[in-house]
Formats: sequence, C-alpha cells, structure tokens
Amino acid sequence: MWFKNLYLYKLQQAFPLTAEALHEALAARPFIGCLKDQRETSGWVAPLGKPSESLVHAANGYIWMTVAHQERLLPSSVVKEELDERVSELQERENRKLSSREKKDLREQIEFELLPQAFTRTRQLDAWIDPHEHWLVINTSSASQAERLTALLRKCIDSLPLAAPETSNSPTFLMTHWLTEGVLPPKFELGEECELRSQGDEQSVAVFKKHELLTDEVKSNLATGKLVSKLMLTWDQRISFVLTDNLQIRRLKFLDVFDEQLNEQDPQSHAERKDIEFTLMTGEVSRLLADLMACFNPPQA
Repeated sequence: MWFKNLYLYKLQQAFPLTAEALHEALAARPFIGCLKDQRETSGWVAPLGKPSESLVHAANGYIWMTVAHQERLLPSSVVKEELDERVSELQERENRKLSSREKKDLREQIEFELLPQAFTRTRQLDAWIDPHEHWLVINTSSASQAERLTALLRKCIDSLPLAAPETSNSPTFLMTHWLTEGVLPPKFELGEECELRSQGDEQSVAVFKKHELLTDEVKSNLATGKLVSKLMLTWDQRISFVLTDNLQIRRLKFLDVFDEQLNEQDPQSHAERKDIEFTLMTGEVSRLLADLMACFNPPQA
C-alpha cells in the first residue's frame, strides 16, 4: 500500500479525535454502492480490507483512513447516439425542429433511463493524519480527488481547518538555486528529471527526462530566465520523488532498502503486511517531510 503521491495539507489546529473516535465519526458515512439512479457515491471503507471492521487503522501515532468512490460509466457517445436518433424521429413525426430546451430535457431523460444499465467503477483513496506534526497526507496528485476526501471528512467531524504548507522560501526559487549551483542540502541529491518554465504571458517549457541535470543544455535554459517547476530528487538514498513548485510530491518511489526491511518482518497475512508497510512508510515519509520543510523554512538567526 505504498503511497505513490503525497498531496500535503497542514492541519491548522490540533486534530481533535483519537483513532477510536474517528472510527465512530466515519461510521456515519460508510461506503454504499451506487443506487440505480445514482451517478456517483463516496464513503469510508476499512484500510486493512474487508475482513477488518475498523474504518481507521492506527500505527506508531499515525491514523490511516480510506475512502471509496464509485461512479457509473455512461459514455457521452452512447447518450449522443440515442439522442440523435430520438430527435430525428420526433422532428420527422411532428414536422418541426426541436428547441435547445427540448433537446436538453430529452438528453436528461435518456441519461435517467440508461443510468441503471451502466457499469460501475470503484476506486479507493488512502490518506493518513499525523496528529503530532499536523499533517494530512493524501495518496493523490489530483486536487479534485484530494478535495473529495477532505469534503467527506468535514461532513463526518465538526471542524477540519486545512491549508497548504507554508514556506519562508519559494519552492520555485530554491529548486532553481539548487539546480543552478548544483549544491543541495544534506541528504538530498538530484535525480534525472526536471521541468523548466519561462516567466511571462507566453510560457515556454523545457522538460528533461532520464537526463543528467548538471549539463550545459540545462544550464543554458536556466540562463535564459527559466525557473524550475518540477525537480526529481532522492532523499537519504531511500526515497526518490518529483517535487513541484506548489510543494506537492509526485511519483514517490521507495527504494530497495524497504523490501529488505519488509522481508525481515515476515508478515503472515495480507492485513499484517499492510500494517507493516504503513508503519515503515509513515516513519520514513515523516522524516523526509521534516528535512524538506527545514530546507524551505530554515531556522532564524
């Protein structure tokens, strides 16, 4: 269950619930599949899977929760084909053109009729809360998916004030400085990927993948005034990732050292394996976030 992306929020006040109390709150909105006339639905499921009854899993001080979202797949091409056929029949029978309003009503009727026959797709989204460092971490790179989870969480608990992580140094400025100088803070190394953007109304973009980043080609783009919007980094030779200019972490990859640690634990069941993975992941990612935030918020002299 290793997270592949980290969509980061900072809790603006202490998280008010224990794991047990959060389970009770989430139980008010468990996941129930779409009814026949529903286009989509969301609810909470057990992070450790169906055999578990708990809607949260707590380990090493971190609280893990999982939301499931189901939607009915009704392709617009199918609706359009049926709509065109019915419009043609009505216009021919009544010897007149249908108005835009009539076509809109007809489209809605067709969708209502076809919706119960549509296939469903269900996806799960994991998140964890770090009550001590006030993090909410969601396994997505999508703002809309992150908002769906936080909106549902707000419906279950009284208050959830969140904000993007604050920094005293601009991520864009600092990543550009790292790439220009080729000198990074301790524990961080350059990867093989970056995205550079020019400033102004007509932005030009230079993307380098599987590329040595301290080359003249990259430096020449920086010399024209382009700034770093994405930068691949490796932390402590343990985790590689792409850092964005809005301080989101994408394409998180846990290096081989974690496979060795997991094998040493020798999990005896799927649930036990997920618990061990969660414990390893949260411990390491919390250290990564602490080092990363220290780069952007250095101590004042």
